[in-house]
Amino acid sequence: MLDRLGALLGVAAAKYGEFSLWDDGRSYSTDHGTETRGEPEWLSVNWRRLWQQDPISCHVHAVATEPLAISDRISQREFQRLEIFQDVYRPFDTADCTRLYLPSPKGKSRFFRFEHGQLGLRERPRELLSLLRPHFVRHRQHWRPIPDRLDTLTEREWEILEAVSNGETNAQIAKRFFISPYTVRAHLEHIFEKLCVKTRTEAAAQLFAVRD
Repeated sequence: MLDRLGALLGVAAAKYGEFSLWDDGRSYSTDHGTETRGEPEWLSVNWRRLWQQDPISCHVHAVATEPLAISDRISQREFQRLEIFQDVYRPFDTADCTRLYLPSPKGKSRFFRFEHGQLGLRERPRELLSLLRPHFVRHRQHWRPIPDRLDTLTEREWEILEAVSNGETNAQIAKRFFISPYTVRAHLEHIFEKLCVKTRTEAAAQLFAVRD
């Protein structure tokens, strides 16, 4: 869904995250994205160090019901003067960022994040996000909690497990993710170990249980 949504909005990256506000985002319960750039270790360090400079921080704006872009809050010049721009956004050529917050329990935050290569959220994407938000809210209400074992999977392991659940072979998975079949087997071994299963069918069944 994030891939389609990102393409529809014409953004550089689309993410969905949920985390605790009480520990400054150190404990993500969910964190999915379309980025192919990877997340270097220094990025999370910089986020924890500089989150208070975020003009659309969830600590302040988590109850917002409309899409909120950084450019809605401060000017380009003001944003570029911030250390968070220099150390978090600029390295990835991100000129602006939009968040769409969803209702969440006390002490939690749920939001989509869209990174732009250009300043400003255009009117059409803004209207589209506003129209889609009620559907996202209803969809989130029907989610089942992610079992602890599934929650230990890395993003790549999630992708491979989803491919397995769709019936893809190791060769097909390797081709899709531009990795070797040996690497696919290694990922599957890690997935089986984390989920305490022995077969692809058993692993896929745990994912199906969440989707149902």
